[in-house]
Amino acid sequence: MDLTGIKNTFLKIKDSRLTSMLLPFVWLVLLVLVFWIALGDKINSGNIGTVLTTVVEQTLIVATVATGASFIYATGNVNIAMGAMTGLVAALSMKMFEFTGSYPVMFITAVVSGVLLGVIAVLISSKLRVKVLYVTVVMMTLLLAIHQTVIGNTTISIDDMEPIYVMQDYYVHYLIFGVFFLVCVVIFNFTGIGRSIKFIGTNSDCSTATGMVNDRYLMIAFIIAGVGAGLGAILTIMRTGSVGNNTASTLNMDVLLAIVLGGMSVFGGSKSYVYSALLGALTVVVLNVGLQMMNVDSIWIQAVRGLLFLVLVVISQTRTGLLPEKD
Repeated sequence: MDLTGIKNTFLKIKDSRLTSMLLPFVWLVLLVLVFWIALGDKINSGNIGTVLTTVVEQTLIVATVATGASFIYATGNVNIAMGAMTGLVAALSMKMFEFTGSYPVMFITAVVSGVLLGVIAVLISSKLRVKVLYVTVVMMTLLLAIHQTVIGNTTISIDDMEPIYVMQDYYVHYLIFGVFFLVCVVIFNFTGIGRSIKFIGTNSDCSTATGMVNDRYLMIAFIIAGVGAGLGAILTIMRTGSVGNNTASTLNMDVLLAIVLGGMSVFGGSKSYVYSALLGALTVVVLNVGLQMMNVDSIWIQAVRGLLFLVLVVISQTRTGLLPEKD
């Protein structure tokens, strides 16, 4: 077989649906094995439970936000402000809790403010005809500034953590993620909304030509992502009991990595899967926790994550030729 034949065979394997579904599991298994071997005595029967708890709790937060964001990515758009949204929503929710002392009010504030921020973003994009990526770049900076203004130089904490502990004992955090994830799976895979969102990601010109109103489905995608940001803020508060300037500071990159590591293309389309958010989030958290346990400096951790993201995006650039490429 000549080089051209080898190249074509490789591209067919890389672009196949089976590869995109299996590769994320391979990444996760390899990552776990590498850290298991590298850490050695640091992972033992004495602290393995603590490590697993940390991984699961962090995964719930990243997976919740990434699950909502996957609807936006499925349309072929990129939202890099999900972490900033979650951090600001957590800050606003804690401020509301300070005023009212009510957990239901705090939870409602989180979801409503998350949805409102999503609606604002998509309205700016659709009305001004500015790409979502550019809008979210500006929003990320703006939301971070508002977050710091709301929090100031202090950390807002819940004084009485007993209700939080009770909710944890009843696995409320698992229930929040589980219900949201199942609803998203149903919407994404078994409704016209999900099919339309993936169709837009495959080719927005074709979807418009068939009479679809792309802005309407982009709005739905952002609303779902806003709910994910709100629930992610709730889970963050339930985990730490406090909100500070650094809350959700790394979540932007965590969500981006979760999407691509989970096997979902940043170009969206038919090869978009909601489960990618959960699988990718678990992989990202394993990577973060593993590097931290190896005492890798935070700057180098960010460098590794950024390089990994670039490599994965480059690998996924080739798209199948079933429909015309976007301009």
